[in-house]
Amino acid sequence: MLASISTSTESTVDSAFDAIGFYENQISIDETCASHYWNLGIAYLLADREDDAQLAWFTPLSATDEIDNLTNELVLALDQKAESLAQLSHLEQAWLLRQHIIAIAPDRLENILKSIVLAHSIDRLTPECLIQWQVNDLLSATDNLDDFPEELLDGCLRGLISLQTDVSLEAIKLVLSLVKENREPLIYRTTNTAFNLFHREKIWAFAIKLAEICNEIDPNNLGTIAILSGLYCLEGLYDRAIATAKEYDRISSGVFQKLFASYLIQRAYFTAGNWENAAELVDLHRGILLEITEKYSQKSSEVQVQRLLVSSFFFPYIEDNPKINKSLQNKIANIYQNNIGLVCLKSEFDLSLQKKVGCLRIGYIASTLKTHSVGWLSRWLIHHHDRKSFQTFIYCLNLSKEDEFNHKWFRDKVDISYYFSNHPQEVAAQIKADEIDILIDLDSLTFDLTGLVMAYKPAPVQVSWLGWDASGIPAIDYFIADPYVLPNDAQEYYQEKIWRLPQTYLAVDGFEIGIPTLRRQDLNIPDDAVIYFSSQSGYKRHPDNIRCQMRIIKSVPNSYFLIKGKSDPSVIQNFFGKIAEEEGISLDRLRFLDGVPDEPTHRANLAIADIVLDTFPYNGATTTLETLWMGIPMVTQVGQQFAARNSYTFMLNAGITEGIAWNQQEYIEWGVKLGLDRDLRDKIAGKLRSGRTTAPVWNAKQFTLDMEAAYRQMWAIHQEQKKPEVIEDYSNN
Repeated sequence: MLASISTSTESTVDSAFDAIGFYENQISIDETCASHYWNLGIAYLLADREDDAQLAWFTPLSATDEIDNLTNELVLALDQKAESLAQLSHLEQAWLLRQHIIAIAPDRLENILKSIVLAHSIDRLTPECLIQWQVNDLLSATDNLDDFPEELLDGCLRGLISLQTDVSLEAIKLVLSLVKENREPLIYRTTNTAFNLFHREKIWAFAIKLAEICNEIDPNNLGTIAILSGLYCLEGLYDRAIATAKEYDRISSGVFQKLFASYLIQRAYFTAGNWENAAELVDLHRGILLEITEKYSQKSSEVQVQRLLVSSFFFPYIEDNPKINKSLQNKIANIYQNNIGLVCLKSEFDLSLQKKVGCLRIGYIASTLKTHSVGWLSRWLIHHHDRKSFQTFIYCLNLSKEDEFNHKWFRDKVDISYYFSNHPQEVAAQIKADEIDILIDLDSLTFDLTGLVMAYKPAPVQVSWLGWDASGIPAIDYFIADPYVLPNDAQEYYQEKIWRLPQTYLAVDGFEIGIPTLRRQDLNIPDDAVIYFSSQSGYKRHPDNIRCQMRIIKSVPNSYFLIKGKSDPSVIQNFFGKIAEEEGISLDRLRFLDGVPDEPTHRANLAIADIVLDTFPYNGATTTLETLWMGIPMVTQVGQQFAARNSYTFMLNAGITEGIAWNQQEYIEWGVKLGLDRDLRDKIAGKLRSGRTTAPVWNAKQFTLDMEAAYRQMWAIHQEQKKPEVIEDYSNN
């Protein structure tokens, strides 16, 4: 029997020699038993006697007219042995057998699919394999794949995806289209693979093509449509992003799906910089949210929590009204928390690092610990952490394990690092198993999976910091602020307890600066002209703020405005151009800049600017710090919400008050004053340069000490089982 060939931990070749003797003896007893020849041939093959193997298999085939039946028997024997070897991890030998099945019966689709899976697992799968095996021709000649195990199809898709070629894309499309009865799980996993390839591996074009195939095969799959619209936004394919978001709205039903459809459409428009169309949706979106808060204030089986948390994301970009918008967001967050369901966070994970006596265990969770604003800004806290008093962990979501920036600034500076895909319960279980004392969320509403992990409450003390405004999730205890970034009455409309650090809620030790690629002569701007500069995404281009900027340009002779940021070039140029024309500004005073390959080059190019004009009601954060580090005066308008006060706190903590405006008129006045007064600009630049060694915003080491002191007090409050209080300045307590 075939099974009598040993494939234990002993050498497969050694056991094959034993089998050769056994089957040669069996054949000498009974020359008519074809299975003896099949098994003898397999033994020869595994003993590296390929010619003898083929001769053994040919012997019964040459002595009968029933070639088809015997061939089927031979293929079955080879397949069973290949399966057995694969299960015992003898993958190379299994691969050898599958290659011979292809040679004997090249049209056996099941073997081809198994060969794809096996070749992928041993790194032998190439585009040439698909061509040589005629994979697409075989698939095209097949009616359906419903009889094949889902596990086999799933493994086959993973192998095909790994090739990232047009030939493999066609094969993927055929496989998905030929599964009729249980297609949805395959579509789900393939779409999520596309998402991960885009975000973690940065394989953008292929990821989009893969998601497009899923959408073509299953055009009513809302999950695929949502992911595809997001990928289009990030890749700058704005028309497709808008059209796909509208398709989501067309086929969606029910208040929760309509809410997310509204969010997707707004995101697509705002990303493109198309404010005129996006703004029209705001009242409709608010109305849906109000309907949900009124109807589903209690736990309900009708609530669809997926993506509910991010639904109020765009309000801070549209208006500075935190008392209303934060209240609405808090209600949504309560509904979200109440309806996520109970989750058991017990797992098979072991304690990954022995606890040190007297040390707090701090976990940081984010999807942005890379060359992203959050990554650039948070790295200094990790860099300066007291490793003797704190054990630090990072939980990276949808981030490649091979990301060099992450390795340099995060993975190599913490005690333990993890990298997860779309499995929030697994992340939460790992955090629980690690016995994290304080968990810091750096994503907030920018990534829904992070919010879900926080809502599971895997750590006894949970904090939001840096990545965005507070999310309002009840499971989060504190929101890190400072004396300036939130007004004094902000606790009235915050669900989290506000913890104010004594000086600044963020500090950095500086930024890497590259070689500039922007020059006045290249932009046809005179040497004596005044250059205003603004670099922001389409989200932040509020028309009221643009109008103020145009009035500044109009009031300063020989001035030009450089506009940079990711958005649809034609849309943003038409948008600015229309407002400029209404304000009587010649379009030749505007310059629209393309992106640059990296952040250091972007920062170097800031040197061309005389004044930077901030956005409102959503200020810059990283862009503001970069501007101040480069010693460039700027103008900001201060509002009431967190997003409208970032530049305010950073400017104060950098040592300047010049350029801080409290309304639109002051914004215009400061912009004009700085444009007309070169001496004032030079004075501000000098203060910024000297402040590099003294200002709190550039003292990340002291900031880290302040954060660590905050962690200790938070933990002390937890230990004492006291209700958290708003702490304005813990340093005096």
